[in-house]
Amino acid sequence: MKNLLIVVFVFCVLSQLSAQNNSFSQPDTKDFYVDLVAKTAILNGNWGLFGGMRVCIDINKNFSLGLVGHGMIPNKLGGSYINQKGRDTLHFGYGGAEAAYNYYLSKNFYVTSMMMIGAGRVDYANLPGNDYFFIIEPGISFNYMITNWFGVGASADYRFAAGVKYADFSNSSFSGWSTDLSFKFKF
Repeated sequence: MKNLLIVVFVFCVLSQLSAQNNSFSQPDTKDFYVDLVAKTAILNGNWGLFGGMRVCIDINKNFSLGLVGHGMIPNKLGGSYINQKGRDTLHFGYGGAEAAYNYYLSKNFYVTSMMMIGAGRVDYANLPGNDYFFIIEPGISFNYMITNWFGVGASADYRFAAGVKYADFSNSSFSGWSTDLSFKFKF
């Protein structure tokens, strides 16, 4: 709960700062962008590596809406009763709709507060069944545009999962902090 309050506080502060027109300059905006994302995230008490993509459209120079999807690069995890002789392969992916607000500090550097709301899916390769559950992921990103069509970003997010009912997993198994590096392509 403490983490949720921190994320909500940061989101509110950035929203209030963005209401003030004290930025140094506003760069030319593009209508559409794609981010290729490499993410490390806490998963069931360990770290997992994810690959993903974000596709967004700029509503105006500060606000954008889009779709996000992340899939875990297969990871071997063992449970107390799953595949006793070895380890089973866990499959986990999630995605959803994302709203983002950009606050420009200079022509090329900006801070983004974002909120993704969607769903996740988990299963093991050898254990039958799967589970779908609710995911919400607020975060903050620091971005730098190297050219007017290419940039990089680094972000910190917190993923909240609700409704997990698969194997011996719980909501806290798929909730946790994550960091990512993104490569931005504007069109």
